[in-house]
Amino acid sequence: PAAGVFNNCSHSASDKGWALGIRALQLSGKKDARFFFSLRTDRAAAATEVTSHHRYRPEAWTHLAASYDGRWMALYVDGVRVGRAGGQQGPLHSAFMSSCRTLLLGGDAWGTGHAFRGHLAGLALWHGALSQSHLQRSFLEEAAEEAAGLALAAGFATPEERWAPFREGAFPQQWVLLSPPSPILRPLGPPACGQTACDNVELVSHYNQHWPLRSWKVVRYRVVNLAEDDGGRPTVSWEQVWRQHRALSEAFRPYNISWQLSLLDVRNSSLRRRAVLLGCEPGKVGNERCDPECEHPLTGYDGGDCRRLGRCFSWKRRDGVCHMECNNMLDDFDDGDCCDPRATDVSRTCFDPDSPQRAYMSVKELKEALQLNSTHFLNVYFASSVREELAGAATWPWDKEALSHLGGVVLNPAYYGMHGHTNTMIHEVGHVLGLYHVFKGVSERESCDDPCRETAPSMETGDLCADTAPTPKSKLCRDPDPANDTCGQTHFTGTPFNNYMSYTDDDCTNSFTPNQVARMHCYLDLVYQRWGHSKKPAPIPMPPMVTGQAQDSLSIFWLPPISGVLHESREQDTLCDSCAEDGTFRQYVHEASSPRVCDSSGYWTPEEAEGPPDVDQPCEPSLQAWSPELHLYDMNMTVPCPQPHGCILELRFLHPVYPDSLTLWTTYLSTGSPKALSDIEILTEQGESIHLGPLDTFCDVPFTVKLNIPKKMSGVKIYTFDERMEIDTALLSSVPHSSLCQACRLVRYRVLRDPPFADGSPATPLQAQRQFVDTEVVPGQLYRYQVQVVSGTTSGEASPPLVHVHGAPYCGDGKVTTSLEEECDDGDLLDGDGCSRKCKKEKGFNCVGEPSLCYVHDGDGVCEPFERTSSLLDCGPHTPEGYVDLWAVKAYASREDAKSCPASLVTGEPVVKVCKSRLHEVPKELLQDAWFPCAPSQENAQDQNQEKMLLGDEGVWLKVCFERPAVPTSLLLFLASSGAVSQQHKPVVTVQLTDTDGQNRSLGTYELSCHHNPLAIDVPHGQEDPPLQVASVLLNFSSPLVAVAAVALRSSAQPGSSEPLSPCLLQHEEGCSHQCYSCAQGACRGSGSCTRPLLSHAATLNCSSEGPEHMVCAVSCEKGFILRSSAGKRLASTQ
Repeated sequence: PAAGVFNNCSHSASDKGWALGIRALQLSGKKDARFFFSLRTDRAAAATEVTSHHRYRPEAWTHLAASYDGRWMALYVDGVRVGRAGGQQGPLHSAFMSSCRTLLLGGDAWGTGHAFRGHLAGLALWHGALSQSHLQRSFLEEAAEEAAGLALAAGFATPEERWAPFREGAFPQQWVLLSPPSPILRPLGPPACGQTACDNVELVSHYNQHWPLRSWKVVRYRVVNLAEDDGGRPTVSWEQVWRQHRALSEAFRPYNISWQLSLLDVRNSSLRRRAVLLGCEPGKVGNERCDPECEHPLTGYDGGDCRRLGRCFSWKRRDGVCHMECNNMLDDFDDGDCCDPRATDVSRTCFDPDSPQRAYMSVKELKEALQLNSTHFLNVYFASSVREELAGAATWPWDKEALSHLGGVVLNPAYYGMHGHTNTMIHEVGHVLGLYHVFKGVSERESCDDPCRETAPSMETGDLCADTAPTPKSKLCRDPDPANDTCGQTHFTGTPFNNYMSYTDDDCTNSFTPNQVARMHCYLDLVYQRWGHSKKPAPIPMPPMVTGQAQDSLSIFWLPPISGVLHESREQDTLCDSCAEDGTFRQYVHEASSPRVCDSSGYWTPEEAEGPPDVDQPCEPSLQAWSPELHLYDMNMTVPCPQPHGCILELRFLHPVYPDSLTLWTTYLSTGSPKALSDIEILTEQGESIHLGPLDTFCDVPFTVKLNIPKKMSGVKIYTFDERMEIDTALLSSVPHSSLCQACRLVRYRVLRDPPFADGSPATPLQAQRQFVDTEVVPGQLYRYQVQVVSGTTSGEASPPLVHVHGAPYCGDGKVTTSLEEECDDGDLLDGDGCSRKCKKEKGFNCVGEPSLCYVHDGDGVCEPFERTSSLLDCGPHTPEGYVDLWAVKAYASREDAKSCPASLVTGEPVVKVCKSRLHEVPKELLQDAWFPCAPSQENAQDQNQEKMLLGDEGVWLKVCFERPAVPTSLLLFLASSGAVSQQHKPVVTVQLTDTDGQNRSLGTYELSCHHNPLAIDVPHGQEDPPLQVASVLLNFSSPLVAVAAVALRSSAQPGSSEPLSPCLLQHEEGCSHQCYSCAQGACRGSGSCTRPLLSHAATLNCSSEGPEHMVCAVSCEKGFILRSSAGKRLASTQ
């Protein structure tokens, strides 16, 4: 907690009072950290917690507010209501207990485990619960001056006047920070399926529409041609190089990209005589696994792992002759004879991966040997591939190797510049410039519910281009034949088979699409500026935005240039690229090392922790990070970190600086260990070290620690006892105005206006800040603004234009203008606060009033008209017009225990409306209202063997019966937990229907996921006559950790139908003993007459009836009793 009121009369930890802070919701507190507000009154049995709708933003100021009005709790983040909950009632504490309460900042009263790391700028307590409109920035700034209703307003200028240290005996450090201006606009990020700003739909569409952004660009590339020491036997000939250059130039010329060739001849016989293999690292040779990418004659077919050449007799070994049948890892490569230059031609026979004489090398080794960095050229290397289809490999622009000596393109010299194969290089260069395969999202995808799967052309899924129709991988020069796609799609038409990014051959491929061209130009500006000849600074790809308007002035704001380079470029000195506007110097790890032995797989080496972060999926195991994980040969056990220090990773930075902060990406953590980092040791330039002690961290938010050290820092040592932890990289940020940034000059900006300004000039004088107030404006006049970046004496392309009539409404003015198609307007241009930068309501939010006040509507306890059909949490299950839902009235399960897990909990409507992916995340009190399989132990089903043990022989099944048979259109399954055990194994359910005659019919197997809750399964009806009358349903679950809240059959409503009781009920017991009550929300459908229910322990029971088929009853129970359904479930408040 950052702040809270705690019970100081209790010796054991107590959650009475309230707390406000940050809590991680997943992976035992290692992932998904959000703001929370928890509260428990003295009379409540348990605390209620409200959490924000997404992760907190690190390194940013946030205004948090929480209110409780005696009935509802609410949490506000930056003025937006992100959560609301009931569950507590009445005053916070009795007058008698109020003396037992302490207001604490920076932690709770029980131990140091829950301390807050960060800055607090102020605290205010009010006597009453303020409304949302009173929690906006403008109101709070005024309220700080007038104190009506304020109980406490605390700044921290003189803490000793009001506060006392609680645990440490000293006051926290104080920092004098200037009041930060609220951000006008956050940098444009990629969409969910993208990697960089160039994947942002709005940004790249400006490259599509505004042609100056796609103006002519000349790009340099360098062909690296290995030859013998005397220049003989070059890898590729001059003719090949020229033929390929001509094809490359012709392919890109129509799209305003031209290529300038340099040829680098590397004369080095020892390199030339080795086979360079693509994808085959020496560590894979002879590792007792056949690696197809190493199955090459010059590796001895993977060191003998893929095939053996006959039997090796012991007398043949070490006889000074290389015997090929002994030339494998098992026979130690003929005891070294085959790598002895005196005995044999080692360039043909030396397969030993540890020998300096070996006949092959990997592409990575070649690049390491040549050390040609990619800052000014695209480097082209040659390597042969064992498998035919691997014609080349490329580095993505977002890879950390993109501009280093490990970047570039690798091509097969046998195909380079050869007729019928010249488009291979064009295809690979497309990858370097940010293009995916056209079949990404169809043939390249994780699963059928992969959010990036492409079913219709889109800028946000698949290959992120809306003008390439979805297509499977195909080598045909036409639309592919209809085939059974695993996800159901069979016909693909209008496919981009003649696109360079398809897999068709040279006779077929001939073009890029406009969206692809926009992406390539965007990446040339974003990443590869120095590959070009032009000294022009990178452009601003977005039009300026209006941020304020008065009678005689207009304020506009613009984003920085797309490359992120804010300083004038100087050819030799690239240090300025790492300087921020305030002169903070930022650098990633330059060199990493560890005393821990590396795993035999060759993965997770310290080098993975160098350079910028590159782990794709935080919290999932990755090969792009360092890990102390160490397996003993083929055993499944990992070696624990040694006592007393644990596993150590030492990270060094190239330039020692006075540090401001250290950021560390810990992208994978074991769930068991409490403090993931047992110590962080700061290494200074003079060789001293400063220990920070144990610290806690998350796997999905970079860990940042402020360093108040008056010495230059050169490195850091990380200590951990978590042998499965993964560290991606670290970033060292200097204090502002670093000496390394002294010589850097910021780029400047010029605003262009049409019509020109009053002095006749079409442009403003140069300025450094990214805001401009135009005071020469006339209401009703149309103005066109563009911004140019100026570096030294050269100007970049002008940005796309802002066209604005002075006095007209605009997005961000706080008024909802329907003519601009605005859905909301909260007066700012920030995304993520409910009302987007384009003044559209964001998913999950509703906004009201002017300026708009936004709130998360789902789960706030109020059923609003617009969410009747969509919100299970607020409005309960929705039955569409013309249908009726039959809820299960009886249930039987594979393992039952009437006390701890009765199957009857799935009968009736669902009480639990929230679904969690793991069973132990479902709150204990909710588990009393949903069925889960009785199992020996829920908590620790980590591995598959244990999962099998829990499942037993028969697996987990649940059978439900319905009151009367029906002809269903669909089956609905409401989950409380989807039963996930690990990310790799998705839980599934197999569904079987049973009709009135006891005949079974399978509906198939379906994946369980909280994203699709309830799971709706269509019941197709064939031509059978009469149609299938379903009486019961049998569900078989693959996971023992599933929890089911309810099951329903949906059928078309037939008026006046009163079918007999279901045979499923009669089979097990004769219907209901006397009266059956079905508690339902909404109108009752069916016939019969209502009678007043008989309820014991009811204090009052008032029923009113408008006819024989209608009765409404209001019940209150005697003290100590609550109303439950006959199945033992609690009733939802609306029932």
